[in-house]
Amino acid sequence: MCRADAVVMIDTLSVKKPRIIRNLLVNSQLQLRKYIDSLVCRLNRVCDRHVYAKLNAKQAKISTPLGASFLIAKKTIFKLTQIVVSLGLLAWVLSLAGVFDEQGRADFIALLSNANGLFLALSIGIGVVVNMSSALKWYMLVLAKNLQVGYWRVFSYYLIGQFYNIFLPTSVGGDVVRSYQLGEYTKDHAASLASVFVERYTGILTLLVFAAFAAGLQLTVFNVDFVLLSLVFFALVLGVIAWSVLDPRPYALVKRLIQSRTAKLDGILSKLDRLINSVNDYRNTPSALVYAFVNSGVFYFLAALNIYLSSKVFSLDINLMDALVATPIIMLIMNIPFSFGNIGLMEFAYTSVFALLGYDPALGLSVALLMRGKSLLDGALGGVLQAFFVTRSAN
Repeated sequence: MCRADAVVMIDTLSVKKPRIIRNLLVNSQLQLRKYIDSLVCRLNRVCDRHVYAKLNAKQAKISTPLGASFLIAKKTIFKLTQIVVSLGLLAWVLSLAGVFDEQGRADFIALLSNANGLFLALSIGIGVVVNMSSALKWYMLVLAKNLQVGYWRVFSYYLIGQFYNIFLPTSVGGDVVRSYQLGEYTKDHAASLASVFVERYTGILTLLVFAAFAAGLQLTVFNVDFVLLSLVFFALVLGVIAWSVLDPRPYALVKRLIQSRTAKLDGILSKLDRLINSVNDYRNTPSALVYAFVNSGVFYFLAALNIYLSSKVFSLDINLMDALVATPIIMLIMNIPFSFGNIGLMEFAYTSVFALLGYDPALGLSVALLMRGKSLLDGALGGVLQAFFVTRSAN
């Protein structure tokens, strides 16, 4: 029997919120469970209508066998570990910024209170441009698959993915949601998932190149363990992914070992075949791949401009070159799935990198908090769009 893959929901009803916000959160959580369960059902070919119907009820009680309980326990431990890491990183960042010290706390509050309104407006504006640029890259990859969909719908799905990223441990959850929604609209889940995969892969690969270049420019500054380990980690991951997708031998070997063991595995392999073939189809549209890499470069320049303008909100001393160097390193660290929802990791990345470049750690923490606030605004807009699409589908 197919079940949602251990999605543990937070009881938002225990917190007193206005009824509209509370209902939006609850409906979004239930909708996310439906998305993930539907994807699992598609892979396993054993979708149980009874279980799927229970996802629409708040009082659903799902009994799990011992194997599933073990998986739930493992994922719960992993999430708890992420939460502990997040709290530890936050404590370290606050200590580095001097917030635990009375004078340091007063200086930090003064830094926040003296924010420049003009640069704040520019920072919010460039944040919108960054999101539109990233969604445009995804849209061009979608068009390469001949999927009939408009840019603004793709942009809406992109923001909805950011909304779900607020509640999920990593950004992969948001990618699953936006891929699923696009697949439901276009009736081609394999092509939709392939477009998201290529969009993310080209972005991370470009990020790795920029980060290595930035670290090389400031080798004496970034010759630290967490930067070097991040570079090695992502280089290995991207290498394994590229080898698995481009070279048919690793996947063929795995397929021979597990094929025909069970109907469930055959169903999963069938879906993987379609996904890999859909990803490899991008070889026939090299212009789309070239555009994806060019757009990724433009995206990181815009992201650096975003950090530069956000820093100007609190201090006029930072220069654009330092922002260009800091941006890929910060984003590389933020992509490591070590914390829950990037909480703590984002603050750690900004504070530590700013400190390495010779700036006050409190400035890095201030910029991180501003970027956190802007991401929450993006997520809130995505939540409104999610409610809009759910309402339209219900009608």
